[in-house]
Amino acid sequence: MKLSKKIGLILVSGIILVNSLQASNLKCLSQNNTTMVPFRVIGEDLGAKVSFEQASQTITLSYRDTNIELKVGSKKATVNGEEKNLQVAPQVVDGVTYVPIRFVAEALGAEVNYKNGILAINLEGNEKEWKLETIATGINTSSATNGSGFINTSKTLLGKNVTMLTINMNDPKVKVKIATAGNKVTRAAAIKDMANGAKASINGTYFAAYNGDVPLPDGTLVSNGRVLHITDIGATIGFTSDNKVLIDFVTTRVQGYINGEEAWTSYRVNRHTADSSTTVIYTPEYEGNITLPSGWAAVVCVDGKVAKMVTQTRTVPNNGFILTMTEKRSQKFNVGDSVEYKVNYLPKNTSSKDWNNVIYALSAGPSLMIDGKITGNPSDENFTEAKILTQVARRSFIGTTKDNQLIIGTVSASVSELKNIVKEMGLVSAMCLDGGASSGLYYNGSYLSSPGRNVNNCINFYYN
Repeated sequence: MKLSKKIGLILVSGIILVNSLQASNLKCLSQNNTTMVPFRVIGEDLGAKVSFEQASQTITLSYRDTNIELKVGSKKATVNGEEKNLQVAPQVVDGVTYVPIRFVAEALGAEVNYKNGILAINLEGNEKEWKLETIATGINTSSATNGSGFINTSKTLLGKNVTMLTINMNDPKVKVKIATAGNKVTRAAAIKDMANGAKASINGTYFAAYNGDVPLPDGTLVSNGRVLHITDIGATIGFTSDNKVLIDFVTTRVQGYINGEEAWTSYRVNRHTADSSTTVIYTPEYEGNITLPSGWAAVVCVDGKVAKMVTQTRTVPNNGFILTMTEKRSQKFNVGDSVEYKVNYLPKNTSSKDWNNVIYALSAGPSLMIDGKITGNPSDENFTEAKILTQVARRSFIGTTKDNQLIIGTVSASVSELKNIVKEMGLVSAMCLDGGASSGLYYNGSYLSSPGRNVNNCINFYYN
């Protein structure tokens, strides 16, 4: 006698409603109208045999004469050796592996029914009911994260294992900060030590990591509206006070004022240049002595006013900044003058008005996508090294969806491969961060991807 197998599912607007006292709580995902549940429930509650092979990321489910194999990140599955297509691939979120329940149910020969808001499974007389808590609806929707604003998702995309986090920048509780080691631009530290209570952290821009050099950053760094370093190489990501995320090719400059009047400009912060036509700004984040070349002077500013003008070695006062320039150019400053400066962003594709609201910014690169289009060769952005132009390497990346979801992650790939991967993710703008041994992703108190060295800076994400 053949026993009937019946599964009933009730789904209303992506949220499962349950009125049965027997229903237990169960977290689920909802993506592309597909409900995903932890695969171990099928074994623990329904009696199927389940297993997960970590190395190959393969999920196996067996019940009587039916054997199902699925793979994390793959839309291909097999049922008794026959290949099947999935609408949504299995995925890992916060260490839990989720599978599409409808597909599994039908593969087991069960009927799928919707009734009164209850997800009910009756497998050969074994009846179970669940009240499902939808924790995610996919990276391409405005509710892509759980109650903490973050999702940890590992996926295989285009043959590459990608470790990534989705961060809901529409959630007002999500806050972003750019951190430097010891709050200085001259140090390096572990990402976990710079995280400083952050929910998540990823390494930031390039820095001087070799030959015993002072580990100064190579990319633009703006923290809480304060410019710490400037460069024009690669792409720049900016975060506004209301969590809008911008990625573009940006020229960053500083406009300086004396007694309220425009009087000087700068493209150099916390790093000396031999260019006699510019002014170098040194902030308290630069530790150690500033050595002046012959013919140069330092304008020492304290509390927004010129305190002294010197030609000897100096350190930056905690409540001020130092401007260095040729002695001739320093003659426009006088002790007691009011001196201030502001950052100006000149973006190529996005709005200058939006960039004027940016309070945190970081440049690295090369770019991957800008405004929905894969970008050109990294050499067009002044990158010259083979490890960036052509080679496969460990890479960190950051990007946004059209609805302001932020994706941060790591992968071993070439830049050209990574461009196709972020397109597959549905990102509209994305860029590389520093890579190689610097590449690291930290989440919930531990590394998802461990860096091989200390780094100069990172991007921290908080949930308050």
